[in-house]
Amino acid sequence: MNKILALILFVIISYNIFSQITIPTGTKQEINKFLKNITCVVLKNEFMSDYNDAIKAAISDHWTITPVEYIKESEFHKLRKDVSKSFLVINQVYFDKDKSSTLFDFLILTNGGNFKTVNDMPTICGVPLSYSKAPEEDYNYKLGLIVKFIQNHIELCISNPAINQDNAVDYYTGISGIPDDKIFYVLADELAPELRNQSLFSKNYPYNYKFSSKEEIAELIKNNDKNAVILHKISPYSDNNHGYCIKIIIDTENAIIYYYDMQKVNKNNPPFLLPDDLKNLSSKK
Repeated sequence: MNKILALILFVIISYNIFSQITIPTGTKQEINKFLKNITCVVLKNEFMSDYNDAIKAAISDHWTITPVEYIKESEFHKLRKDVSKSFLVINQVYFDKDKSSTLFDFLILTNGGNFKTVNDMPTICGVPLSYSKAPEEDYNYKLGLIVKFIQNHIELCISNPAINQDNAVDYYTGISGIPDDKIFYVLADELAPELRNQSLFSKNYPYNYKFSSKEEIAELIKNNDKNAVILHKISPYSDNNHGYCIKIIIDTENAIIYYYDMQKVNKNNPPFLLPDDLKNLSSKK
């Protein structure tokens, strides 16, 4: 994968992470063009790739908005100028105000066209998957939900043209409210140590929850469970107190975002779901 990413580096999303979290959103013209295109789902070149199987299953289960075809990374550079094609591809992204230029893997939706470089191709939607080069198993089981979000986000932009990358997060978190009628399924190892005891978790979160597994969460996503929300967490692997931790709490039926935060990791704010996150989620208006 690294070889092709060197060719398509980088689709840059110009976030200002220090003042606002945004969701990339295409223009009306870009979205209309996408709707007329075939979406090429870009697979990894590796013959044995769990990601390839997982993204194919996610597309089969949840993607209905356009026709699709599957291509390899090695074909992307040749096809990216085709105006009749759009692309769903993993790409590396850094945030423009991050002096460390830390790389994240995003699942990006973009349109083909006669663009000089990949940097010039439009970002219609983008969702963070992981820190770059993190194990695929960190996100493969959630790909169905990520695909669902991208499709639903496009449909939202069609029905509500006022949505843009600056107000999308506020829109989602505003309409979602508190998930007090849903079960919050969490992986214990994604929680701060002080929350990994169920009695302590209950003191910080007054609604229904369950300590779960990747397999159970994958089934909730596949079945479009209307009673579940899950945590999508992206965090560094290093024990060093640096980097950023992205936390998205999202429902498994319609991929509605209930909570979205990006925190700077330090000694007092380790890369986990923290008591303050639960407090902020529970106190939403």
